Amino acid sequence: MPSAPLIRLTSKWLFALLGTILLSPCFGQQQSKYSHPATDPAHNLTVKEFFKDLGANFAGLVSTHSILPLAVGAAGTSLATIPEQGLQKHFARGDMWGAWADPGKYIGHPFILAGIGGSLFAASRKSDDRRFRSLSYSLIQGSLTSAAIVAPLKAGFHRLRPNNEDHAAFPSGHATHSFMYATIFAEHYGWKAAIPGYVLATYVSATRLEERKHHLTDVAAGAAIGYLVGHTISRRMRQGKPGRVAWQIYPSRRGFAGSMQVALP
Repeated sequence: MPSAPLIRLTSKWLFALLGTILLSPCFGQQQSKYSHPATDPAHNLTVKEFFKDLGANFAGLVSTHSILPLAVGAAGTSLATIPEQGLQKHFARGDMWGAWADPGKYIGHPFILAGIGGSLFAASRKSDDRRFRSLSYSLIQGSLTSAAIVAPLKAGFHRLRPNNEDHAAFPSGHATHSFMYATIFAEHYGWKAAIPGYVLATYVSATRLEERKHHLTDVAAGAAIGYLVGHTISRRMRQGKPGRVAWQIYPSRRGFAGSMQVALP
């Protein structure tokens, strides 16, 4: 049985690690002006525009703005390997938190969060508040973008969960979507939304450890991905500019060749 000092140490590692991932100089740069066409009450958003924005989200991730969050996320995930075994042994003793952990599986569930985002998006279409329109559009775009990133990573890494349920541990979808939501709310409404949002996202991530659904590195990586997606989409809503990607395909002696250029915003 782990000692009390070890439990306190690993708990401090958990909350310190998840908090460190959020330390980006771009944090909280909410602005009153949102330039994206989807925020204009007079603009009729089309399906083509919606899916074009989804593609631009991925292009927007390839940006100089992503360097620091990626570096911090990679460092945090690496550091998470240090207390990971101690936390697994601690939570392997059984149902540690009882009913206190149950809400986490629902609060951070990707389908539930996507439903909330979709409802807010539908309601915002009748609103003249550009910030609210930007928030709701960012949430639904963020849900789809996060899902498109997490699903291939889970399949590719094929990591076994601590409870041996399946091989879909890395990264944590709950952590990714929770931190994505928290970041988008923080970017739009500042520290008043950031504090409860990140506290709730951290709670959701901690419950995934308690229920032995994920390793610490799973939730650390998920938190980093969620932050990066949320920040990128919020930045695009303020700038109103899609990521710029250009490619060429041309014939060569051996068939066809191609090139791609990405302009970093």
